[in-house]
Amino acid sequence: MVLEGTQVVKKGVLNAGMKLLADGKAKGMVVVLHRRSKESQVFALEDRYTQLIMNELKNLGLEKEKVQVISAPIDGHPITLTEAQFVVNRLSQHGVRSAILVSEGFHTRRSFGVYSQEGARVGLHVVPYSYFIEYDDISWWHKAEGVGDFVTESLKLAYYLLHGYVSIKSLWY
Repeated sequence: MVLEGTQVVKKGVLNAGMKLLADGKAKGMVVVLHRRSKESQVFALEDRYTQLIMNELKNLGLEKEKVQVISAPIDGHPITLTEAQFVVNRLSQHGVRSAILVSEGFHTRRSFGVYSQEGARVGLHVVPYSYFIEYDDISWWHKAEGVGDFVTESLKLAYYLLHGYVSIKSLWY
């Protein structure tokens, strides 16, 4: 399973990943971090953050052998595509043929699109799994955060489609 990246890891994504492991739906966890240029890194955190994540996962009961942290270099645009290209390449090098992509809310469609598109190039089958933190997946339109995320992610998906970063056929499984 791949926990999609950001510069810091939210508890919600870790909880979703831990549940998939506990339910036997995944064998291991890859935590993706965005490694940005030195100028845009989080002060006093970047160099030690990977070890902090590993320590916390160990405290949660996850065996060291079942987790890997990947720092994906994210210096350019588009970020989601750049991450997917790096991570899929790394997974392919390790012989991984299928992965659950754990992504937040409405971002899942675009993430799944780029990961499945990149995965198809190397024979990696990607299955999307979304989690919600600020609102739930059933009544998201009752919360401002839900509506805002829906609109923002819809616009970003349209942008990716218009610029050819993702194809329409890669959005469906």
